Amino acid sequence: MKRTVSYPIYAAAFAISLAIFVIGIYIGMQIDQANVRSISDDVSNISEKVASIQLLLLAEGNSSSFCPVYASQLDSIDQDVERIGYKLAYLEDEKGVFDSELKKKYFIMEAESYLLSQKVKALCGDDSILVINFYSNAGCGRCREQGIEILKARDALAAQGIGAKLFSFDGEIGSPVAEAFARQYNVTGYPSVVINGRAYSGFRDSESLQAYMKAAR
Repeated sequence: MKRTVSYPIYAAAFAISLAIFVIGIYIGMQIDQANVRSISDDVSNISEKVASIQLLLLAEGNSSSFCPVYASQLDSIDQDVERIGYKLAYLEDEKGVFDSELKKKYFIMEAESYLLSQKVKALCGDDSILVINFYSNAGCGRCREQGIEILKARDALAAQGIGAKLFSFDGEIGSPVAEAFARQYNVTGYPSVVINGRAYSGFRDSESLQAYMKAAR
């Protein structure tokens, strides 16, 4: 029995498949943009928290009477900053969504939080270790690995009752804030880690970082 090819059926099936594919891409793009807007709103909200603490610091001058409030608020801010950092990394690494302006806005918030932590550290005797991870998403073979090692070092110290706050900056995104911090600490290559103001260039493993952090206390 001679078989015939039904071209209209194949064409209809192809058109339906193409439509489903296009709709899927469109929905995915809409979800990604919604995630970007959500992160942007989160960054703005955290910046407002930072600004409120800065205002309180200005009002109180060098008084340490509000140190418990500063500590509590900074802990909350640190958790929010880290959560947003993970969201940005997920969008970039898993979704291929890169919003340089949002990332620059995030770096401004991080810088504000870092400077505030420095102020509270000096005023309230906070012994938390301040760590800055300078990295680049362009041509830095070990930057991702360095970030993992820093997290391992921080978590290991936390288990010993030693607190460390982590801030990360992409030095080649064109962020004036990131570039200013890099100049301040003489960072010229990536990865580089700054621990309580002292810079270490090149890749460092978790054990070395723990030793540096302990020495910086």
